[in-house]
Amino acid sequence: MKFRTTLALSLTSAFLAACGGGGGGDSTPVATPTTTFPLDAAYTKAVINGISLSGTAVDGADTWSMTVSLTPASDEVFEGVVRKKALQSLTIKKNGAVLAASNIQSYFSINPVTTQGARYSDGTYAVRTSTTGSFPVAAKVGDSGGLGILTVYTDANKTSIQSTAESTWTLEADTATTAFSCTNIILKNAAGAQTGTAAGCYKIDTQGNALGMRYTQSVAGKTLVFK
Repeated sequence: MKFRTTLALSLTSAFLAACGGGGGGDSTPVATPTTTFPLDAAYTKAVINGISLSGTAVDGADTWSMTVSLTPASDEVFEGVVRKKALQSLTIKKNGAVLAASNIQSYFSINPVTTQGARYSDGTYAVRTSTTGSFPVAAKVGDSGGLGILTVYTDANKTSIQSTAESTWTLEADTATTAFSCTNIILKNAAGAQTGTAAGCYKIDTQGNALGMRYTQSVAGKTLVFK
């Protein structure tokens, strides 16, 4: 289904995951303009050590839940190059009933951590098609940059494009010692028309530890915030 596909794509694009519950963003005081946060180290810890998350989102009378787990796997050849690999599972529920479930094989490189592509349980196949953009070693609140583009094909033959995901990163204020490291994604169909957006954030400290998460998904005019 469309919700599952776009959510799985954006999660893979950003390796959006964190340890524990959600955070706010309205705490004071906030980090000073000179405080730096190790973004690449935070994401590297997640993909190398593995993590799990869960969150809920309320939409009127409906309550949605999202659970994601990321487990390291043995290195594997992907697109002709040996890559790091992680197994990702995704489950979406609406009012307690399973709405969608997906298993994803994600491929990435490190130093810096960069998503290279993915294989989805429905047969679709994603490849990084932009070679520029990555998380910086250190960043300050207000900084931003590009993360590249993933192109999703209907299968591994790559003869037909299904969609694309263009990602950027931002670092947003939280407290004096924490910040939200966010990945912002624009989803487009094969014709290039925008079909949705997503924004996922780690709540990290100055040592690169993930303390919480915040995830916003917008599809077909509906916005869900999981935390």
